[in-house]
Amino acid sequence: MSESRMNLTLKVWRQKDARSEGRLVTYAASDVLPDMSFLGNAGRRQRGVDRQGRGTDCLRFRLPEGICGTCSMMINGLAHGGRRGTTVCQLHMRHFRDGDSIVIEPWRARAFPVLKDLVTDRNAFDRIIQAGGFVSVNTGGTPDANSLPIGKTDADTAMDAAACIGCGACVAAVQKCVRDAFCFREGVASRFAAARQG
Repeated sequence: MSESRMNLTLKVWRQKDARSEGRLVTYAASDVLPDMSFLGNAGRRQRGVDRQGRGTDCLRFRLPEGICGTCSMMINGLAHGGRRGTTVCQLHMRHFRDGDSIVIEPWRARAFPVLKDLVTDRNAFDRIIQAGGFVSVNTGGTPDANSLPIGKTDADTAMDAAACIGCGACVAAVQKCVRDAFCFREGVASRFAAARQG
């Protein structure tokens, strides 16, 4: 049985460099397979755009595992496309419908200035994460896990913080954080305070 293919309209942010004005450029994406990943579709589209002589757009990604946090994309105005627990590299085209129009933009936050197209400067965010650091010290034998009772609320908060991949979507998604560097810094600091380090 053959998969039904989709035809989509993609509106992709294009910006020559950090000093230039950016704009949305419209592309047609035809014969898109539902089981194709969002980034796989982007690569396929780029090859087609390059053959048309329109130049490829710049985007950043490493592994399709949802752990690197470097894609920094808003899809239809939502960080990573808005699916809970899913990053752009884990997003699949089956979450869209034939004929949909999809807007792809970089994070919209002062903390993530656009370098080119969909690539943002993550240096400020990465420096805060590095400053939080992780320390591992030999403290003797391992205590029994149940010897230090931790309340359910604190344990849940710690697990949520530990699940964070440091991508910055929380900063880009909250309008206050988009404008306020304090919110940006405090969001990362609170994550380190909640996550148990050892």
